[in-house]
Amino acid sequence: MQTLEIAKFWIQSWLSPRRLLQRKYEAFKVLLEYDSQALELVADLEELFYGRRLLDRSHAVCMYRQLSLAVAGMVGELEKMHPGKFKNLYDEYLRINEQAARSVESAEVTSEPPFTIPLAAAGDFPHLSGGKAANLGRVHALGYTEALPGFVVTANAFHAFVEHNNLRSKIESRLCRMEVGNISVLSAMSLELQELFLSGEVPPGVVADIEIGLSTYLDGAELLAVRSSALAEDSEISFAGQYASELNVNRSDVLEAYKRVLAGKYCPRAISYRISNGLTDNDTTMAALIVPMIDARSSGVIYSMDPDCMSRDSVGIYGVSGLGASLVDGSVVPVKGSLSRGKNPRLVSECAFDRSALPDEKMLIRLAKCALNLEEQFGCPQDMEWAVDSEGQFHILQTRPLQQGKEKETVHGLIAAMPIVEGLERAAGGAGCGEIYFASTGAEISRIPEGAIVVTPTLKPSLLSFAAKMNGVIASAGSRASHFSSVAREMGIPVLVGEVSAHLEQGQLVTVDGMAGAIYAGCVKDVLTRSSLDVHISPRILELYSKMVEPLVHLNLVDPQGDNFNPAGCRSFHDLVRYCHEMSVQEMFSLVDKRGLGMRCSKRLQTELPLVVYLIDLDRGFESAAGRKKEISPADISSVPMHAFWKGLTDERITWPEDMVHVDWEEFDRMSAGFLSKDSKILASYGIISEDYLHLLIRFGYHFSEIDSLCGDVSTQNYVKFRFKGGGAGFDNRILRLEFISRVLIHYGFETETRGDMLDAFSSRMDHDSTAKQLAVLGYLMAVTRMMDMRLNSSDDVARELEAFISAVEGVYV
Repeated sequence: MQTLEIAKFWIQSWLSPRRLLQRKYEAFKVLLEYDSQALELVADLEELFYGRRLLDRSHAVCMYRQLSLAVAGMVGELEKMHPGKFKNLYDEYLRINEQAARSVESAEVTSEPPFTIPLAAAGDFPHLSGGKAANLGRVHALGYTEALPGFVVTANAFHAFVEHNNLRSKIESRLCRMEVGNISVLSAMSLELQELFLSGEVPPGVVADIEIGLSTYLDGAELLAVRSSALAEDSEISFAGQYASELNVNRSDVLEAYKRVLAGKYCPRAISYRISNGLTDNDTTMAALIVPMIDARSSGVIYSMDPDCMSRDSVGIYGVSGLGASLVDGSVVPVKGSLSRGKNPRLVSECAFDRSALPDEKMLIRLAKCALNLEEQFGCPQDMEWAVDSEGQFHILQTRPLQQGKEKETVHGLIAAMPIVEGLERAAGGAGCGEIYFASTGAEISRIPEGAIVVTPTLKPSLLSFAAKMNGVIASAGSRASHFSSVAREMGIPVLVGEVSAHLEQGQLVTVDGMAGAIYAGCVKDVLTRSSLDVHISPRILELYSKMVEPLVHLNLVDPQGDNFNPAGCRSFHDLVRYCHEMSVQEMFSLVDKRGLGMRCSKRLQTELPLVVYLIDLDRGFESAAGRKKEISPADISSVPMHAFWKGLTDERITWPEDMVHVDWEEFDRMSAGFLSKDSKILASYGIISEDYLHLLIRFGYHFSEIDSLCGDVSTQNYVKFRFKGGGAGFDNRILRLEFISRVLIHYGFETETRGDMLDAFSSRMDHDSTAKQLAVLGYLMAVTRMMDMRLNSSDDVARELEAFISAVEGVYV
């Protein structure tokens, strides 16, 4: 199949070059659509991977799939542009996609038995019983008769419920849409998930095992409690109060209570808590603990190391009369008893207690000893729930590691400082303080001082090499989808986009707030503190996505001239996106060779300039009425980039000699010996245009200029690529002209490279108006420099010409 495509390509290049041009252009446009999709996904994934946005892991899987399709689309369209040239690229895509697929795959789950296990054995099977039940199982194993009897409906039963009711895809589709902080979406999706579980059917195998468990372990109990026991619950992450427990459940209602516990897994607060702690949906698979209800005279919580005691040398016991629900939900003020720690705890005399809410002193000492023993057995201070029934019997309801907490971090509210500039586009979050440094040229970028806030025209890739020096970046043009913004997010460098030059001075000390889109004078510590603490990033989040970063978003190909800028050098989808974009632009830049193949259907452009120009329309580059004309005027052109370039080229301030037609004199001398017509297409300038595309080769005597540009509404797709070569003067004069052109282009946001007497320049990912202005400047530059090599003799001449050019352009084109 590929051999056939290659053969078609070369046959078309000779027999139907016009059709080949159209084919390349159409593939290029589709490729750029994929490129925009891919870069947006990369930016979104980076925000997820580095904790800037709190989304479910399912969201990362969904975005991976979308990114994979977009990258595959780019690879396919690039292959269409030049079949056979990139033959190894798809193999590299498959290699990276395989690695990416492994990085996003979830741990295997099973929906096979056992569906229940006795509570006494739960400590040996935490992956089945969940945190709460496993801890109680360990209490059983330690010989505590106070531990409640009962059994566990396992995590496998949860997965069996999901499979039996075909819920897997329905769960993932809703989790993909959830974001912590987006209350409306979170609530709506949570409600839908809970309804799915409440309307589901408990699988027959699970039903049978629950009935056996009830008759085996809870035969005499009339009222039951069905309690949550998610896999991550009551561990280092407590999930305290996040999940539902069903109390006073009749035996006939156990299955409905079980479904309500499963549904409680998807309440908004539990989902937010889970996501914020870097846990996946499977990490919190719900098991359920079924135990007898206790007719409690008093109940409460005991801390083996009282968090209220700064010296941590006491046991704290908190209690209420009756059931402890009102205690744990914070609706009542409990009574507290305090006991000393040690082998023989004693009641601290100054701590009074209410006999109706707390047991007697003997029972308090027994509770304290139990908690201290469990602390020793579990290896950490314990948070234990207890109850004393109407007969005075003590029961351990649950125990878990005590969340001792960290010193509270201050989060500032209102900021006293007023911003110098606000409302800027946020390309990368974070906050940084430093001195303003303006960097437009390559030389200025190479001299960026340590800790600077860099102000630059665009977010050009050349900034990447010096990113580690920057505390912030402010660009006049660019976006969050730029390659630099991607790396900045990874490195925590705040990046804002907007025009701010009029408000800032070189060396001025400012703070850049990438979260608020604002700039403040001086170092505003409130902003710096707030930006770093606005969202607490759990280390588990970074760990959760650590394997995904490299194959999905890490950018290795930062230099198109680097030895690794090839298919084999791609290590991530982001690399493939960068490579395909660069190669596609290069393919368009070499769209038609110097012989003008494919220009047979072109129309000559009528112009007062002494130029012979032929144009071919790929798609809405001409007004509709122009299709019937043999020759067209500039008024017939509807191509946005061609209009912009032509505006600069035909500037009324430029004087053109009337007795000299600008054609390719070198080709004329070589081929015709004076016999070819000067309006020959072989000698002429030519262009290929569409509504938003321009490819133009202009021949001025013994040098030529080539422009390739896309200028549309999607800024991430826009670019200008320019090449200039040759001249009729001596080599030194030609080099001086290249120096002038290079300095002009750098001043207006281009990156340039010079080799011999040829210059290449490139600018990309700017908005429609900025790209059009660059094209107009480029047109004016071509007109000004067509004979400049004849009059330049020194660098001083270049400097004078540069000053005059900038003065002429300012206020007209920029």
